[in-house]
Amino acid sequence: MIRFASLFSAPEATPSYGEPAWMPSPAEVARARADMERRGIVQSVTRDLAGTQMVPTGETPWPWLIGAALWIAIWPAVIALRFSTDRLSWLPWWLVILLPVLHMLLQAGPVLVAERDSGHDALRRRFAQVQTVAQMLALDPSEFELWVGMLFQLNGYQVKNTQDTADHGIDLVVSLPQLGLGLVQCKRYRGTVGEPIVRDLYGTLMHERADYGWLATTGGISRQAREWSAGKPIELWDGQKLAEYARKYR
Repeated sequence: MIRFASLFSAPEATPSYGEPAWMPSPAEVARARADMERRGIVQSVTRDLAGTQMVPTGETPWPWLIGAALWIAIWPAVIALRFSTDRLSWLPWWLVILLPVLHMLLQAGPVLVAERDSGHDALRRRFAQVQTVAQMLALDPSEFELWVGMLFQLNGYQVKNTQDTADHGIDLVVSLPQLGLGLVQCKRYRGTVGEPIVRDLYGTLMHERADYGWLATTGGISRQAREWSAGKPIELWDGQKLAEYARKYR
């Protein structure tokens, strides 16, 4: 079984090796945040992955209950009267069949919409709304973790966000039936990840008996960090790599 592990380090505790040349300016990030809020992208990233809520939590779905009751009470009786007696002989036979079908479609329509919205295509559209490093930096740390989690979901992983429990500093727990568990470290900041951070990640992998780990950052990754991780079960994703993945799902 393959296991994967991840850490969370607060930005101020992360050794920085300077900003990469491709890092957007704070003004660009601020503009990106304002634009994302205006277009509803932030809300799209943070809302429940289950999809559209047809009825707010805790409220009774009266329209659907009434519609279902009408279906059960009215249409069987109408159909029976039309074909077994002369009382509704003025109704065209095709209309008696068509109206219940239309009623059923109106009942099932919202359910079908919710299922479509919670599917793979909808998740891909939501993930691809964040395309640039400036947009990634415009997300707050918890929003960035949710966005990275979407990338794993798009690749078939089951994802659990541990931000509420902060279990050993792990950000995301991911799994595939054929591979086992994995841990992902998410770092949303402007600096460059150095070798010490990757060493810490590897230490966590060993401690958790994990077989693979990812470090996803909006910043850069130093040459020393990449060289040290070579041959080890760790993938390092900098901001440019994440932007490349986002474009893939555009």
